Amino acid sequence: MMLRPYFVAESAAMASIPPGIVENGAECTPRTILSNPGFLKLELMRRGIRVEQDCLDPAAFAPQGSRASTGGLSAHARNMFGNATDVDLILPEGTWVTAPLSNHFTHPSPYLLRRNDSGCWLHWDPPFGQQAEVIPPVCVQVVPPAAFYTRTTSTGLPLARLGTVHGSYLALSPIAQCSFVGTDDQCHFCSLTTKATDELVAVDDILEAIRIVRDTTKIDMVYLSVGHLSGSDGGVRALEPYIRAIKKHFDILVAMDALPPEHNAWIDRTYAMGVDSLSYNLEIFDPWRFDQICPGPSRRIGRQRFLDALEYAATVLPAGAVICHLIVGLESPESTCNGIDALLTRKVMPVLPIFRPFRGRDMRETDEAIELETQQIFDLYGYLYKKVRQHKLPMSWVQNISVVTTPAEGRFFVGAKRPGLLQRLVGGERRPSVMLSDWRRALRVKEVDDSLKSSGL
Repeated sequence: MMLRPYFVAESAAMASIPPGIVENGAECTPRTILSNPGFLKLELMRRGIRVEQDCLDPAAFAPQGSRASTGGLSAHARNMFGNATDVDLILPEGTWVTAPLSNHFTHPSPYLLRRNDSGCWLHWDPPFGQQAEVIPPVCVQVVPPAAFYTRTTSTGLPLARLGTVHGSYLALSPIAQCSFVGTDDQCHFCSLTTKATDELVAVDDILEAIRIVRDTTKIDMVYLSVGHLSGSDGGVRALEPYIRAIKKHFDILVAMDALPPEHNAWIDRTYAMGVDSLSYNLEIFDPWRFDQICPGPSRRIGRQRFLDALEYAATVLPAGAVICHLIVGLESPESTCNGIDALLTRKVMPVLPIFRPFRGRDMRETDEAIELETQQIFDLYGYLYKKVRQHKLPMSWVQNISVVTTPAEGRFFVGAKRPGLLQRLVGGERRPSVMLSDWRRALRVKEVDDSLKSSGL
């Protein structure tokens, strides 16, 4: 279906993206992209990569003295989000990226991964025999999938069905339920089916999954998600047993991605039970497109409730720990900029995932997805970085995530250098501490308990 022109009701004046925000005014040429880890990460997420045969053979990357199994591509790649097969890479400056292997979702990619005796190299190599400038390749590190993907719990549940590892955090979905799935209320970008909504995962299985990951992979956050469930709590009550058990057995940060509850007292309870970081993802800021693309959240929750709940949550949780996604490519850049401004005014951290089509849910076929120019997308991330810095909101709660360009990585789009250690410590950019987060919660627990009692929860 064709969507009408955009409008934004949040402010009278439309925000505009400052021109020439790309580093040193450089054009988005292949040479510029390969020389900038932020540019390259974004391009790889959007366009994917091609790989030479056996390039991802795990035996070639095993540390000396270790025993690596063979299996070529399948041993390094995995299926993500019901979408395409992806591979994790580490780019220069320690920048993590999850890149889909080139297929009909990404079209033939101009980025080719090759291996030689000195390591893995990413080449600019447009397909179909196009004439191209010779550009020096970039050395990258291929990250083998965590052992998580090949293990099962003691009850026989494959861990790959529970979630994924993204850089330094583990994403788990213990409750694969959403009342919108299979109805007219389902979000148009969601790939869930009714078959995926029947099972609940036992708390012990979730705890075992975390133990297995921590034995083999360095993670510092567990990210739990839940869809729309019946009731006024936004899924908090259903996730509470998992959150309390994780906090009891592990010294680890816990993040929750849910839909806003009807009453703010549930936000107090969410924090009191052990949630360190909270996401209520509006996804689309433009009110009309939000209504059209996210019909269930729009009708059952309401755009204004998202904004109000986010604003209240930012008064309860630590600075920078309340997050909201705005998907790049589902609305105009101007609307996304308005969303960035509206969220930061509420002390909420905007995160801008790039739109990726899902199997059976390719919004490009209905003209709901917007094809943005590379320069427009680069400028959006530069705008985000500058605005977050202006509002002095810590970026430390969203770091080392391979599937999205983080606010801190926005520095690549404005030519900013990463702050030194002293600047990060003074400026609050150090990694969140489990001990300090729990200590802060303990200091506030009486205030939170009073709120819960007064609300009758």
